[in-house]
Amino acid sequence: MLFRSSFGYSQNNFAFLEKKVDTLYYSNSGYINYNIPSVDDFNINGGTLNLLNQKTLVLNRNKKISPLPDKKPNIRFQLLSKNIKQISLLDAKTKAILWSISPKDGLTEVEAPFEDIGTIDAEVIKNGNGDAVCEIKNVFLGYSSIHKKEFTPNTVSGKSQGIPYDSYGLYAYYPGFDKEEDNKGTLYFGMKNNPGSVYEDLGHLTAVIEKNYPFYSGRPVNKEIMKPKDTTKGVCSYVSELNTYFRQKFNDPHFSVKDNECPVKKKNTPVFVYKIGREYKISGILDDSLSQKMDLGETLVAIDGIPLKKISDEKVNELLAKIPENRTELEIEDVNGKRKKIDYSHHTAYKIPSNFIQKTEFSSIGDGVAYMKIKHIDKEALYELIAHKEELKNKKKLILDLRNNGGGDFLIGAQILSLFIKNEFSYYQLKDKFSDKIDQVIVSDKKQAMETSPQMEIRVLVNKNTSCVAELIAYNLKKYSQNAKIIGIENTAGALSVLYEVFLEKNRNIKFRTNAFSRSRIMLDGKSIEGKGIQPDIHVNIKNVKDLQPYDDKVLMTAISK
Repeated sequence: MLFRSSFGYSQNNFAFLEKKVDTLYYSNSGYINYNIPSVDDFNINGGTLNLLNQKTLVLNRNKKISPLPDKKPNIRFQLLSKNIKQISLLDAKTKAILWSISPKDGLTEVEAPFEDIGTIDAEVIKNGNGDAVCEIKNVFLGYSSIHKKEFTPNTVSGKSQGIPYDSYGLYAYYPGFDKEEDNKGTLYFGMKNNPGSVYEDLGHLTAVIEKNYPFYSGRPVNKEIMKPKDTTKGVCSYVSELNTYFRQKFNDPHFSVKDNECPVKKKNTPVFVYKIGREYKISGILDDSLSQKMDLGETLVAIDGIPLKKISDEKVNELLAKIPENRTELEIEDVNGKRKKIDYSHHTAYKIPSNFIQKTEFSSIGDGVAYMKIKHIDKEALYELIAHKEELKNKKKLILDLRNNGGGDFLIGAQILSLFIKNEFSYYQLKDKFSDKIDQVIVSDKKQAMETSPQMEIRVLVNKNTSCVAELIAYNLKKYSQNAKIIGIENTAGALSVLYEVFLEKNRNIKFRTNAFSRSRIMLDGKSIEGKGIQPDIHVNIKNVKDLQPYDDKVLMTAISK
């Protein structure tokens, strides 16, 4: 694929399935590191209740809930469901329906008011006769006088409060030093009793992020880049400059900051390039008028008068992309060495040819080869593989295409691996930030394993935009299968960490994305791949743009033949 991947923005769902937002809270009586309050004002029933087996929920009344005028007590809990048509909670005495929902598969945060709290009966209607799950956990009783917590994650304090990571039985073992609170996807930042400006908050948060950045030794950090200081141009300009600062300093796809209220005109380009050797070759043309002036495979020499010899790939892509109606001048050298200049205006949008579009899909190549393109590590990818398990029984080779796959859900990644790895396996390791202890994450999901031929070969296609959970899948398939090989033009991205979204209390429209606050670093057999990536077993040499994925796809042809 020729598009630049946004793979740094894809691994928010570390908790479970569709659980996209986990918030740290505090109550008026003190701070706690969990997303459901657990202090004297509230009642907590821990553990998980399976409503398919246990139909009555007896709520603990040992701690008296003081009545509040004009307010009803609340019940809050997390609902995990699969193949459930309807769930209803009823008053055990009157049988009056207190709450009812037709849930989607996955994890849902539920909040409902109750006139009275005591014994509740549950009615569950399954959606067909297939496997079903209906569980609730973390039941909270009380009133909704809850406020967002000042940003003090466990990783800054080093304290190990909280609950163990919950994988709903998929992980056979998870390191005890890494708590679920350390892997929350959404955090809030605010300085207590601080009347200062939003710029002071931004400066403070930037300093905290830089202090906690975990990969100073793994990535080349540009220490000469200066942090923006000019606030006279307004918040939008300052946030944009701060985003550029992070990108240039760390060159890490897990970093960005933006203000959602600032007007943004989407940049685009009708021309794509691919670096072959030391030269940038024209590899895609989306404008018909430009295709009459330049050809695929010609060499791009300069953009707007800036020679490309000494600038980075990132900078080249930045120069090509512009807001609609802006103009770009390219200097191009044809196959005969003759140079020409081409000037064009950027349109609002360009039609993307079908050979450039990526989507998750399964297909067959002849009788013996199965091809599975996985755009993102999510439920769609898992279900697509399971849906074709009968076809895979008779295939001699499976090609998993993870090119430009930016990762996704860690648990879904483990489930995908469990389709092919029939025994318990070490998914990855965690290295504790405070003790340097390294421990394993063990997966055991033998029920998932598919019936495939022991001789079936697996070929995993990767490129420089294959990152995070996609890298975990490639690495483990190679490690645990004698018949698996990784094929690609270059190493994978080497971007394997948890991504956080951090909001300012003072301005909720400003959002940071960063990997700076995880308690543990992810390791593969005791080593970090951050900034290094995974090297293909079979390296494919690209000699011209026709070898690339949208065209003859030399990588795929190599996977079919080797």
